[in-house]
Amino acid sequence: MIKRFINPRMLVTVSSLLIICIGLSACETLKKKFTRRKKQDASQSPDFQPVLEPQDYPAPEHNPIENYKLHYSLIKAWYKDLWTGVDEKNMDSMVSYSIKQIWDHIEQMKPLLKTEKAQELPQLADLLKFYQDSLSQPRQARNYSRIRSDLRAFDRMLRGKFRDDRLKGEFVTK
Repeated sequence: MIKRFINPRMLVTVSSLLIICIGLSACETLKKKFTRRKKQDASQSPDFQPVLEPQDYPAPEHNPIENYKLHYSLIKAWYKDLWTGVDEKNMDSMVSYSIKQIWDHIEQMKPLLKTEKAQELPQLADLLKFYQDSLSQPRQARNYSRIRSDLRAFDRMLRGKFRDDRLKGEFVTK
């Protein structure tokens, strides 16, 4: 019985019947399946609905809350890069660039906050001062335990005092 299925004539016959059955069993003809159709215009389709009244959005430079959220999220991203530089201990140029970017974003956050809250931002920047100063020293002389401690304090202060949902009413409105 197995010898009948191994016969090459039988395999060719079965495979050709299978191909013919698949080709003829479809809903459309074979020629119609593989012909290209022109794309319909989006304006002619029934699902297309044009915008009749454009919506005005406030300019980003006049929205201090959104600007603050942007700077806050960028500081968190640069902080992750900074922490990676501490762990790998071989990326001094990246670390100094990350610190510079964090300081720049802190400076850009100052005008967005009221004066009482903006006066606390330099304390946040000072937590990175020791690490910036220690970059000029050789790696063996750096106090990595203090650097990690300062970075954890920076993260706690950033998330505790300067998270945007905790600063309700502390933003400058123009």
